[in-house]
Amino acid sequence: MEKDAFKFSGELALNYDRYLGPMMFEPYAVDLVSRINTEGVKAVLEIACGTGRVTKHLRNHFAPEVKLIATDFNADMMNVAEGKLNDGSVVFGIEDAQNLSFADNTFDLVVCQFGLMFLQDKKKGLSEALRVLKPGGRFIFNTWDKTENTPLLKLIFNDIILPYFKDEDTSRFLVPFSLFDAALLKGWMEETGFVNVETNQVLLKTSAPSAEEIVNGYFRKHALGAAVTAKNPADFDVVAAEMEKQLIAQFGETDIKLRFSANLVSGIKP
Repeated sequence: MEKDAFKFSGELALNYDRYLGPMMFEPYAVDLVSRINTEGVKAVLEIACGTGRVTKHLRNHFAPEVKLIATDFNADMMNVAEGKLNDGSVVFGIEDAQNLSFADNTFDLVVCQFGLMFLQDKKKGLSEALRVLKPGGRFIFNTWDKTENTPLLKLIFNDIILPYFKDEDTSRFLVPFSLFDAALLKGWMEETGFVNVETNQVLLKTSAPSAEEIVNGYFRKHALGAAVTAKNPADFDVVAAEMEKQLIAQFGETDIKLRFSANLVSGIKP
């Protein structure tokens, strides 16, 4: 199977937004944008915009005349965002965050929610954000905490998915959660040239309507399910049933209360 266990294309991109968007990404999108000062900001770049959870809140947060460019490397994900927002004042474009097409000193603000982890050269991504910012501009981004610090993710990944693939390299499954070290991120930002670098752990409560909805989001309609099918199609329903059983045992069957943990990092271009 592909090494990239988190490539969401076609219907998977729609399902990603439908199931995981409200549960994981929307609460952090609201929190992230709420921390942004609009004063003096005339041009905003979002990288790795995905299905547009942050994009929507950025557009509402800033006055209509503020330029907002939302970019992603995955056209299918970005098409979901473009279709949902249907807002001509947002400019969408395919961009590699490691090699942005924009000129130096173009933006007052660069935003990235849960995208840095997927870059092959993460430090290059940071340096590109610095390059396209104007002096005094700010880069703000989120990364997930390690799975062990979020009970739901520990159950799904550490207790179910990783053991299932124990006979092969499982590191690909933890890529989204690989930048959990806030001190490392702070160091990278400062090495890149950012100043006034701040890191915060953000714990947010969220919910899911049912265990079945979680299994749909993280397995049946997710690349993880496709990975199990690629390994052994007969195991798909078995793993799904076991995941639902364990979810119900730990969290209940309906109206499930959840807690996620992430890092919030920001820095200024001098």
